[in-house]
Amino acid sequence: MSCFWKLQQLEDIQAMLIAQQVQISRLQNDSDSSEISRLSRLLAEQRNITENLKKRVAQLEESISNTSSNMSDGHITTNTEPVSCPADYQKFNRTCYRFSTDKKPYSEARDTCHGEGGILATVKDEDTHNFLANHVSSTTHRNTWIGLSDLATEGLWVWDDGTLLLGQGIWGTGEPNGGRGENCAHIFPSKNYRWNDGPCSRSYNYICEIRG
Repeated sequence: MSCFWKLQQLEDIQAMLIAQQVQISRLQNDSDSSEISRLSRLLAEQRNITENLKKRVAQLEESISNTSSNMSDGHITTNTEPVSCPADYQKFNRTCYRFSTDKKPYSEARDTCHGEGGILATVKDEDTHNFLANHVSSTTHRNTWIGLSDLATEGLWVWDDGTLLLGQGIWGTGEPNGGRGENCAHIFPSKNYRWNDGPCSRSYNYICEIRG
């Protein structure tokens, strides 16, 4: 991973932090007394997301510092260690994925992935989406949870690793359109295996991710 790429990623994450603070301020300004309880819960979840992002910023800063030190010493190392995936996981681009054969509500699917040392799948580029969608389309043909939701704040889509959805995403035509009743994203066969927002209480297949 180049130093330039790390700096770019750091800038993206810092922008996410700013977006979080703007969202919190908007909630505070728009709220009335009847929404104080809901606002308190949302702010707590926003703080958790922000803390996760701050940790990632610190990790990237340390990584950039180490890379710069290695370059100044004339030693540039590249991670070429092979990725070894746990049983039932498949490797794609140094990340391991498990496609479930059972169905669970979103929260239970997320807890299952966390219990395996991973997260619900994050899909941050077209290649990863195509890999996951192609597997679903060639096997189960079923709705399949990925790790994306706007449970904390309506319209603010956050990945299971705590980062914000950047850009337009890979939504099906007209999605997301469910409002407060549909807060969790899944691969949707009915819309060409792109994303749909659905009720989190529904039981779907799911994809766990463990990073190499």
